Amino acid sequence: MLPTITNTIKSISLLVLVLVGNLFSEPERKTTVWVAPDSEVVISGTTNVNTFTCKYNLEELKVPIRLVYDEKVEQIIFRNARLKLANDCFDCGGRGINKDFRELLKTEEHPQVELKLLHVDPPKPDDQKIGVGMEIKIAGVTRQYETQLNCEQKSGICVDGSLMLQLSDFGLEPPRKVLGMVKVDNEIKVKLALRFKEI
Repeated sequence: MLPTITNTIKSISLLVLVLVGNLFSEPERKTTVWVAPDSEVVISGTTNVNTFTCKYNLEELKVPIRLVYDEKVEQIIFRNARLKLANDCFDCGGRGINKDFRELLKTEEHPQVELKLLHVDPPKPDDQKIGVGMEIKIAGVTRQYETQLNCEQKSGICVDGSLMLQLSDFGLEPPRKVLGMVKVDNEIKVKLALRFKEI
């Protein structure tokens, strides 16, 4: 008799835990967006003699992005918000510097830069800044970052901001050119100006 009562109590306890979990868990939401062509992703940096700017050709991003997320009170958690950028689609202003840029990113082994959105903290009242957690993958190495971006909701969602990265964090050695006299600095800037429209 005792084992039967014990098993019954265990079953009831398990059922209560499942029900309570369902009551307090937020429903998973889904949507599909596309990146508007007036968006921008720009990587820029400096050398000991000049600066360089590499702009991504976002016309290549014609495939919609499907988002799965949980909307919590304190933040929105994303499951698969990933933007894949082919290294070959960055234009630095000339064939030679484009070649150097692709070599720097180890394009033959790792042809893409990946940006993955992890979470967004809702803005405070009368503030358009949002806290953002993201992963950036360059040359096969992934790093996590926390930053703040400006966000506007008009005809879609507009996200603007920039993030400073260290090449050495991704196992990349800043290249030297012209017999070692021109050296790329370790710090680069990633500027995002993304316009998302829901389909």
